[in-house]
Amino acid sequence: MSEEFSGKVIWVVGATGALGEDIVNQLTSKGATVIASSRQIEGKGAPVLGIHPMNVDVTRFETTEMVAQRIVKDHGGIDGLVVTTTLPIFGDFMDLGDAEWEAVLETKMMGTIRLIRAVVPSMQARGGGSIVALSGGGGINPSLRHLPGSVANAGINLVVKGLAKRFGPDQIRINVVSPGPIESPRLEAIRKAKGPSTKTPLGGAGEPDDVSNAVVFLLSSKAKYITGANLAIDGGGRLEDPK
Repeated sequence: MSEEFSGKVIWVVGATGALGEDIVNQLTSKGATVIASSRQIEGKGAPVLGIHPMNVDVTRFETTEMVAQRIVKDHGGIDGLVVTTTLPIFGDFMDLGDAEWEAVLETKMMGTIRLIRAVVPSMQARGGGSIVALSGGGGINPSLRHLPGSVANAGINLVVKGLAKRFGPDQIRINVVSPGPIESPRLEAIRKAKGPSTKTPLGGAGEPDDVSNAVVFLLSSKAKYITGANLAIDGGGRLEDPK
């Protein structure tokens, strides 16, 4: 077992999704203490060494702050944060109402902002840290069937770029990973909604570990001079985007 992250406490939010679960497993295998969070993760399955499940509702700052403080109390601090929250709501622009837009923006964009606000004090106290937010290619090239998600991704991209400047002097690195089509239940939902094509220059969809490898790299000391970056894990980009 690699001990690259030995002694590090890393909070992964969205840990029950395909990407979040793979990230949790990779970090645990490399010696990290991982706090695995989603809305309802506590009590699911047998305990796994190194993984500590904690429920969190990212739509409320009070909740995210409370969980962050609990992590600090139980484990001494927070060295890393990974945000993989998403809400797969698809449809034509004219068919999606305020409720759908608000749900996506509150969960993905504002959820990411709230989580970063919650962990920064601990990272400042520890002399630094690393944050990785998962965005998506729609943040640059919007998907017509998933426009709320694309807008949320664009917001995350810009917020991360700004916060990388804001907290760089505190040795807190903040980066984005933008997955393209990755085999997962979410991709199946996209296919059923007749969303963006999964065709890329490198073939079809990628695998979860294509994304988790990038996330783990950005969290590690090997990426010590990288901040404010947006790393696309997308096989070269989609070749088609049907209307």
